[in-house]
Amino acid sequence: MYLYPTKVTKMELKKSGLPLFLEKNRLEFKGGLKEVLPAVRLLGQMKQVLLDKEAAAPKELYCMYRGVCLAEHAKKIFENNLRYDITVIPGAKIGKEFVKTLGHFHPKVFGANTCFPEVYEVISGTAHYLLQTEKDFVVVAATAGEKVIMPPGYGHVTVNPKKETLVMANWVEKNFESDYSLYREKGGAMFFETTTGWEKNTNYKKIPKPRKLKPINFPEFGLEKNVPMYSLVSGLKKLDFLKNPQKYKKSFELFLGR
Repeated sequence: MYLYPTKVTKMELKKSGLPLFLEKNRLEFKGGLKEVLPAVRLLGQMKQVLLDKEAAAPKELYCMYRGVCLAEHAKKIFENNLRYDITVIPGAKIGKEFVKTLGHFHPKVFGANTCFPEVYEVISGTAHYLLQTEKDFVVVAATAGEKVIMPPGYGHVTVNPKKETLVMANWVEKNFESDYSLYREKGGAMFFETTTGWEKNTNYKKIPKPRKLKPINFPEFGLEKNVPMYSLVSGLKKLDFLKNPQKYKKSFELFLGR
């Protein structure tokens, strides 16, 4: 069995702060939420980045809902050049590897010598965020209510290491396109997370020793444990770090333990 069976047929996603439900690994939109159709990441699209490219697995690996919001907030979020997304990753295994996202980097901010960051929140389940540069590899484990920043210059992959479905949200600047090319070229991140531990990706010539970090609160960004990240819609100025990261170098260094 590669896709773990779920005993819960319908679950309210209370930690999102939105009238959202999860049913059969799909989001159900209630109240004033506008309906969003998911972009589905298929097994065939992930072959390049898998440890075992021939392993049997579910055809659909995860769903991405881009631009989720209450109808009354849509214009405000758009005019602030932001986007709020939700990703649903069912518990599954691909061979002995845990299901994961494809992985991507962000481009540089126009006119600045730094890249766009991103911020994630676990709504339900458990996430392992794998962050990497040429010289650094960081693993951040997060559970429901916790937030994790993807700092400028770091590529990132999300792994669901549990049987339970992972539901996570992110805020991001809406105008750039993610770059998946390095992960495809290298066949994944520097490490694969498997049921027997971490395995190095030998397509990388130099692999730094993994570091483990914990999620931390950033009140200046409005990021606090168990406070729904969507609530920042009432104070979008706190998300300025997503658009102008060059102003917040010290905060990113604090998160990275530098």
